[in-house]
Amino acid sequence: MPKLFKDNPWFFMAFALFLVGGVPFLAADQGALLIQVNDHRSPGADLFFRWFTKVGEGYGYLVVFLILLVYKRRAAWGVPLLGIAVSLVAWIGKILFQHPRPYLYFEQQGLLAQLELIPGVKVHKGLTSFPSGHTMAAFALFSFLAFCFPRKPWLSVICFCIASLVGLSRMYLVQHFFEDVYLGALLGLGLGILAYYILNKMEQKLLQKV
Repeated sequence: MPKLFKDNPWFFMAFALFLVGGVPFLAADQGALLIQVNDHRSPGADLFFRWFTKVGEGYGYLVVFLILLVYKRRAAWGVPLLGIAVSLVAWIGKILFQHPRPYLYFEQQGLLAQLELIPGVKVHKGLTSFPSGHTMAAFALFSFLAFCFPRKPWLSVICFCIASLVGLSRMYLVQHFFEDVYLGALLGLGLGILAYYILNKMEQKLLQKV
């Protein structure tokens, strides 16, 4: 673990700032916070976040897999591992917590009229808000990508920003509250670290056999 921190200080420093800076937002009214984000919509941002959120879906897995397949072939097989882990953890979390999605929450509170939804975006309405699976996938994928190319500050910052924008997109599209994104980011980073260590141990064993 110390070597992972030493090799990727920029990613972990950025994540630490996110964790500390996010505490006041966790303490805030989650509904009011989402309305504030919703009030700052624009046509350009609507288009950007509508498509960028897909980085937390199969498209993101494919991009990271192809990058690693070209530059770090052995590490590429960590991507399917992450996909399985993220899906499993998200599924268990949503079953355990059963928190209402923003749409359902505002509907139950009689405040749905305060939300302005983006045309063409299918808004989820069930009890599957906590945690955010898209955010978890993005942080798992892009932390893992950053770890595979250590001591590259520019890449660490880019990876962190991509994952963070996916998290923001989930609030902007009225799919999740901040608390969902916050926990999704934590779980995603944890899975990224776990996948990196599993592959690292496997690679060491292979080298010992050669």
